[in-house]
Amino acid sequence: MRISRSVPRATLIAGTSLSLLVGRYAQAQDVKATVEIQPAGGAAMSMDYWMGSDAVRIDISQGQEVSMVWTAGASPTMLMVQHADRRYMEWGEQQFQMMRQMMQRVGGGGGESPTVNVDNIRFAPTGETETIGPWSAAGFRITGMESGDENTIWIVSDLDVGLFEIFARMGDALEAMQMPMMGGGAGGAQSQLLRYTQMTNASGLPSGGVVRVDASDENGATTITLQSLDEAPFGDDPFVAPAGYEKMQMPNFPE
Repeated sequence: MRISRSVPRATLIAGTSLSLLVGRYAQAQDVKATVEIQPAGGAAMSMDYWMGSDAVRIDISQGQEVSMVWTAGASPTMLMVQHADRRYMEWGEQQFQMMRQMMQRVGGGGGESPTVNVDNIRFAPTGETETIGPWSAAGFRITGMESGDENTIWIVSDLDVGLFEIFARMGDALEAMQMPMMGGGAGGAQSQLLRYTQMTNASGLPSGGVVRVDASDENGATTITLQSLDEAPFGDDPFVAPAGYEKMQMPNFPE
């Protein structure tokens, strides 16, 4: 099934990342962040995240400009906005459920979400410092994750919001979007991010904000970098379809 021939594959995988965000992080302030993901064996992707109290938006520029907006609540919704065509598509709970059922029938369901036992996690300083964007960060090695995984995080001591807080707010949306076509499923990009949604609960996590994660496993090395952060209140509402954009018809799902 194809949603739209004009939607690039990188958009759906990096809906990787939104697939993203909302919910478990207690603070509700407006946050806009630019994050670069350098996946193992793939091209780097730079994305802008807008996070409010109950909604998240991700702007992706991979071939064309696309925004994906997740709104939480009793009936969560997702918008996929194609700016070049001035069109958008809206997903509701019914569409999510039908997609999950279809994927289960063809054997492509998301399966079990990856988990990390935060009780086993330990953080050890590497003694290294590095300039990352506008920040001076200290390195910490993570132990206690999956066998063979090597993870180093870089922390800015006086930063109150970093990558782990952002990932924590991604949790509900990432769980909902466990579909292979959107980066879900075992080994998918969403799967890689889900393991970090619990890190804010790890005992001994050094204070401050994480600005880079260097991770290596059997699939290769992945780097996730926080490039900029703005905690000022939003002006216009970034979580609604732009005025004048046409709403597209949802695709039909086979019974």
